[in-house]
Order: sequence, then structure tokens, then C-alpha cells
Amino acid sequence: MKEDRQKTCEERIDKGLKDRMKDVREIVGAEDPVEELNEKALALSKYEVYKLEFSWGGPQDCFEFEYDPESKTLVRITYHFLDWFDGAERTIKENSEEWKLLEELFNLCILME
Repeated sequence: MKEDRQKTCEERIDKGLKDRMKDVREIVGAEDPVEELNEKALALSKYEVYKLEFSWGGPQDCFEFEYDPESKTLVRITYHFLDWFDGAERTIKENSEEWKLLEELFNLCILME
């Protein structure tokens, strides 16, 4: 049997989620949930997500742009392809040709700052 550190993230994620949900229950049930959250959480990051949809239904595809308004930078771009009870996504690699083109589209047409 593999030790936890030898397992892939895919093999470990369900246990991680279960354990983290215990923490969430403790936070919500605490006398002072804000204080409890401050003790358990490392950080809270706020990003805006812009979803650019090109088609709906089956199949559907879109790009999601995660934007950090504080640093005024794109943090992540993902492409999503969905078709009736199935879906896949690809993260666009930063500084790739695709990233540069999508970043230009985002700045010219979506963010417009």
C-alpha cells in the first residue's frame, strides 16, 4: 500500500476534501466563526472570473479568465468543452502563444481598462 505522499493528487483528493469539510463544520459551528476561520485558514484570495462563452448546450465551449483586481493581472485562463453529462478543461500555459493572444483579447475587449 502506498503512503499518502507517494500517491498522486487524484488518489489523495477525496480524503483531503473530507478532512477539509471537517474543518469547515468546526468553523461554522464555532462560537466565533470569524476567529476560528482566521486560525485555520492560511489566506483568502479574491479573484474575478470572466466567462467568455462561444456556444451553449451540447456541445458548449468557453474560456474562463481569472483576474486579480489587486495586482491587475490575469492569474489563470482555462478552456472548457462540455457536452451533456461530460466535460473537459485545459489550462492555458502562461506565456504560451495561446496565453498571449487570449490576454490581448481580454485586455482589448473584456477588461477595457
